[in-house]
Amino acid sequence: MSIKKIMGVFTLLVISMLAFSGIASAAAQITFHDVKLDNDQLETSGTTLIQGVEKGNQLEVRVRLESNESLANVEVRAELSGYDHNDRISDVSDVFDMKANVAYTKKLSLDFPVRMEQDGYKLMIDVRNRDGAIAHEEYDLEIDTERHSLEIKDVILSPENEVVAGRSLLVSVRLKNLGESREEDVKIKVSIPELGISQSEYVDDIDAECTDDSDCDDSLTSEEIFLRIPADAETGEYDVDVEVQYDDGDESVSESTSIFVEGTDEEAAPAAEDTSKTLITIGADVQTANAGGAAVVYPITLTNQGTASKTYTVSADSADWATFTITPSNVVVLEAGESKAVYVYVSAKEGAAAGEQMFSVEIKSGDKTLKQVPLKANVAASSSASGFDKVKRGLEVGLVVLVVLLVILGLIIGFNKLKGNDDDEDKDEEGQTYY
Repeated sequence: MSIKKIMGVFTLLVISMLAFSGIASAAAQITFHDVKLDNDQLETSGTTLIQGVEKGNQLEVRVRLESNESLANVEVRAELSGYDHNDRISDVSDVFDMKANVAYTKKLSLDFPVRMEQDGYKLMIDVRNRDGAIAHEEYDLEIDTERHSLEIKDVILSPENEVVAGRSLLVSVRLKNLGESREEDVKIKVSIPELGISQSEYVDDIDAECTDDSDCDDSLTSEEIFLRIPADAETGEYDVDVEVQYDDGDESVSESTSIFVEGTDEEAAPAAEDTSKTLITIGADVQTANAGGAAVVYPITLTNQGTASKTYTVSADSADWATFTITPSNVVVLEAGESKAVYVYVSAKEGAAAGEQMFSVEIKSGDKTLKQVPLKANVAASSSASGFDKVKRGLEVGLVVLVVLLVILGLIIGFNKLKGNDDDEDKDEEGQTYY
């Protein structure tokens, strides 16, 4: 046999083996014995109702399958179709080998997002290896969520980041109903445990989760809940806890955020000396001043809560936009338990920039600074109309003076004229002759 014939026979043999391999691979068939979603048996015919799905949780998918041929590098993939957001709800198994006529069970997990709506979806199961897809099955589902389910969408703080001790923190809570039932008498409790303060508010009702063909409002923002921060709260970050109770108090959901509290820095006492404190009270921290106008006043009250006499010095920084005066004196002597007030007068200079201006007042006891108080002034720019008013007032005064002068002049002329007439009459009487 020639070499050409031998090579031809070998080539035909290789082609036959490849063709047989392709036929064998094509002949591999996958049988799905059962597919379960969260223990619910799925069928390819009809729609399976999945009830009581808890949003935000995982549902287990169990796939039991078998091949009539041995297969290598197989993976099973499950994907939920119909979710209209960017996140894909899917999972894939590890790669494994299948022996012919042996059943294998694979477990996968699907994350059901909180934003998932009650609706119809399709579960797709794919089996593939390195050569491509081997089998595909689809199951129609009707997802039915829990009857009662509320979500805290947002916690809104005012002020947003920082609050001063002794003032109020306002809290609003944004809620969304993810359940099938309308919720009534929802209780919202806001607390700052470290400060020992809390406050509650009730929401009358929230509609059940809306569907595409329904006219409802399943989201709601609560009224502002007031929390007064204690005046003696220390500076620091504090947790703000929100708890929402619903379904007659049987269900609850909670959320936490934080707020920074700026505490009042009082006089720190030396360990071996007087442990007394000084109470500093600010009457007003914001005033409105007219540039070039009258001074505005900021009252500050000092209280010596100690057992010994103390001397305090009050000073204001030398801001270039204003002048400062402290009355009755910037030095205050207080006996134990005594209180006195000092007044900081602030005069905005002519030409001072309009808008919010800052300055600070410092209170010291000896060489120790007890407190630096930041204060504000809303400066209103001097108006050019004020100069016009002065000119106008001057013109009015001048006009009055002119009128008075004219009246006096008229009177003088009148008197002179009358006097002249009297003289003429006298002359006429003297020149007459009687016969």
